Amino acid sequence: MNALDRQLQELRGLVEDMLQQFRLLDAATANGPHVDLSQQELRLVEYLGNLGPRIMRELAEHLLLAVNSVTAIVDNLVRKKIVQRQRSDEDRRVVRVELTATGLQLYRAAVREKHEVFRHMLTSLTNEEREIFMVLFRKIAGAGWSRMNKVSSAG
Repeated sequence: MNALDRQLQELRGLVEDMLQQFRLLDAATANGPHVDLSQQELRLVEYLGNLGPRIMRELAEHLLLAVNSVTAIVDNLVRKKIVQRQRSDEDRRVVRVELTATGLQLYRAAVREKHEVFRHMLTSLTNEEREIFMVLFRKIAGAGWSRMNKVSSAG
């Protein structure tokens, strides 16, 4: 086995470890002191908090789910008073989903919790290491997305 193959195996393990840490962070955030949410509900709240009101198709694309599955998630969040639906004045068929005041508070609390974990992760590095890490992470993330786009457009 050559050096690149060994590094690929190690990278795969490291990525799996990091993904597990992020899943645990999402689970802890979703079940934090503010409210009980499924991980999909938390992802939707964070998406709306980051980008503002969205239509159902956009939510479905973000969550990689069918629109009818997202409808059930949004229904649950409406019952919990975390999101609300708003019909467009121009086209009544268009429904935007947006955070309520409670949802916005929840979003801010989730972001604070995640930022604390990320801050802890980054403080394990020196300033110079953080700069190098960020440069390399951006490069790797960009390479991954460009590869994924090539694969999905070829199919």
